[in-house]
Amino acid sequence: MLWLQGDLDLGLGHYLPLHAAMETASIIVSMLVFGIAWNAHSHARPGNVVLLGTVLLGTALLDFGHMFGYRGMPDFVTPSSPQKAIVFWLAARVLVAAGLLIVATRPWQPSLGSLHRFGLLTVVLAYVGAVYGLELFHAASLPTFFVQESGLTQLKIVSEYGLIVLYGLAALQFYRQARRGAAHNASDLFAAAAIAALSELCFTLYASVSDVFNFVGHIYKVISYGFIYRAVFVDSVHQPFAALNRALAKEKLWAAEQHSFVRTLDMLDEAVLELLPDGRIASANSGWWQLTGNAPGRGPLADAIHGEDRNAFLKCLADLQNGRKDEFHGRFRIMAEAAYEQWMECRFVAERNEQGQLVGIRGVLRDITKTYLQERHIAHMALHDALTGLPNRVLLEDRIKKTVQLARRTNSRVAVCFIDLDHFKNINDAYGHKTGDALLLGMAKALEKSLRDGDTIARWGGDEFVALLPGLANAEDARNVARKLVSVMQQTYELEGQPINATFSMGISLFPDDSDSVDTLLAHADRAMFYAKSQGRNNFQMFSDMSARGLGKKELYIQSRLAQAIRDGGITSWFQPQFAATPSADGTRQLTGVEALARWRDADLGWISPGTFIPMAETLGLIHDLGQLVRRQALEQFAQWYRLRPDMQLSLNISKRQLFAPDFVDLLQADTARYGLPAAALILEVTESVALMEVESAEERLRQLVQAGFTLSIDDFGTGYASLSQLHELPVGELKIDISFVQRVHTPDGLRILQAIVNLARALGLRTVAEGVEDEATASTLQQLEVDVLQGYHLGKPCPADEFEKLPFFAANPTGSPAMAANG
Repeated sequence: MLWLQGDLDLGLGHYLPLHAAMETASIIVSMLVFGIAWNAHSHARPGNVVLLGTVLLGTALLDFGHMFGYRGMPDFVTPSSPQKAIVFWLAARVLVAAGLLIVATRPWQPSLGSLHRFGLLTVVLAYVGAVYGLELFHAASLPTFFVQESGLTQLKIVSEYGLIVLYGLAALQFYRQARRGAAHNASDLFAAAAIAALSELCFTLYASVSDVFNFVGHIYKVISYGFIYRAVFVDSVHQPFAALNRALAKEKLWAAEQHSFVRTLDMLDEAVLELLPDGRIASANSGWWQLTGNAPGRGPLADAIHGEDRNAFLKCLADLQNGRKDEFHGRFRIMAEAAYEQWMECRFVAERNEQGQLVGIRGVLRDITKTYLQERHIAHMALHDALTGLPNRVLLEDRIKKTVQLARRTNSRVAVCFIDLDHFKNINDAYGHKTGDALLLGMAKALEKSLRDGDTIARWGGDEFVALLPGLANAEDARNVARKLVSVMQQTYELEGQPINATFSMGISLFPDDSDSVDTLLAHADRAMFYAKSQGRNNFQMFSDMSARGLGKKELYIQSRLAQAIRDGGITSWFQPQFAATPSADGTRQLTGVEALARWRDADLGWISPGTFIPMAETLGLIHDLGQLVRRQALEQFAQWYRLRPDMQLSLNISKRQLFAPDFVDLLQADTARYGLPAAALILEVTESVALMEVESAEERLRQLVQAGFTLSIDDFGTGYASLSQLHELPVGELKIDISFVQRVHTPDGLRILQAIVNLARALGLRTVAEGVEDEATASTLQQLEVDVLQGYHLGKPCPADEFEKLPFFAANPTGSPAMAANG
């Protein structure tokens, strides 16, 4: 169209009315754009719309000057001329081009503030005023854009091409935004910028102010303004109305969903209640009838709460009523017709008006009877021995602590009796573990029946039991109970068709005569038990009597030799391997690490159990030196292995006294640096009871170790029930499942407990290690449960370093990752 009849001149007389009409249309469209953009302003509307409208206002004012500056129009202050019209034209086009380019590159974000809006308006009007002032009063200072004889000057043409570039850049940016699916009307703005560029192209070609190029250029300008109007109209008027219609549609949909939701609530096994501020039931869904078996009345909800829980419920309700709380969660028993004990998990939220006054209470009740009973069962299993059903070590220590506190108030005595079967290993070896377990079970039942009401008999571990005897008047009462317990064993047990006679040795300590500390009472009772064994077994000894006569010979000997054995290095480090639970492709289990274990062989007594000398080292204050000896021996040996197998890790047991020693972290870092080992190669095992005994101080020390780069492991995990709520506070990386749980893996309850522990560890991102793996069936089950690491006699027994290096799984592949056959 541009090049058809390019030399056609319409003549000024014919073109002038057309020009005035086109400019008038442009001015009207520009003013409409400004009016819509300015008056449709809100803080939620895009600021670019206001910017575009303000630019179009300035353009309209400049187009007015252009229209009256056109040759043939009445004089406007100064005579009309092509030069005058071009000055106003270029000023208007520069404003539009700059505005479109800014809008194209500026983020399409919420509206400008009032200060910015009026500041922008001031800038645009100042620009318009400057153009009018220069052209009307200082026209001679402006460059020449048109010469009557020769037409457009080179400056005019270059200026038009500059405008084409600006419009083109804006059009390109709008095109990209439209392709990306911009929220604003980028398509119309692209069209406006592109057509404006065509308009400017026409104004580089005309030779006469009334030729066809001038006419077409003005037509394109009007069309370009039309697209800008449509873009602003859509963003400022059409889109808000569309959004309103969408909001109304959503409101209708929401109302339908609410109706459906209410119907769905009636299908659930949850009761949804609306209470009045005084606690009376205002309304309830059908879930209330399903849970309680009766229709909701209009009386107080508290009347439906079990009598033992009612006061606690009323206290929580009072907290909502007086504003101390806005909501509360709780577990309460409901007096239902269907069950004697029906537990509900309740959540109530206070509804308040604008003045903060309580207008109602909304609540949801869910039946958790099955879950509650399961939790109680799990708690019982965690606090009781799996074989005998007796309280375990954790529950016993808690009961001793509470019993001692009560005895302080009543000025009574408490006896702690440490019981150990005589020659139990011989019974196991002769008749098998099944018969040994049957003997332990029979003995547990006999002891439990012979005790008084209020006494406690607990299984300490293996063939060891502890009896707690509260409310004693004197030491003679403890002796009488002990004689009764000894007489219980004067019987023959028929086990698996075999008559078995068994005896036990017992040591007794008294509160407050011997100590007022739980740990010390247990330690003294343990010493008295060892003394009883040294006196020929099948008897009991009082710690007070033993102290009066002097320590037992064996215990005295062990204590006297222990310090020397530590000084002389007589206690050595043995190593037990740890393997990945999941076999590799070739059917072998990969060796992942080793655990360092303390072993002591005395020249006279032979092997002395760690269960004997380690607690003794704790009591005598030698545990720090013992731990340092074993640690440095283990680190020295492991450093040699680590250079060959950097994928291995060394596990070290850390006692309570070591953990809380002020210089422990510094000594540990110094030792690892001394042997050239990274902290990440060490796993520090801390027993669950130590980690939970003083959570705040333990957590601080454990975090220091983690920050130093060491990995922390909770040893004997599962023996402390409180850890389920406190574990997230401790910065550990590994859970070492207690052997008592591993031994129960082939029972349904034991399997569920192990699965729960593994799931808990996985949820917390912790590695799991199962110790005490004694057969392949246990290993396979633990593998299926997705335990990470296995340890136990089935996979490898503890042994010295030189023997460890000769084992097949260690020596088979000296340059690669060591492994062992998955079948053990």
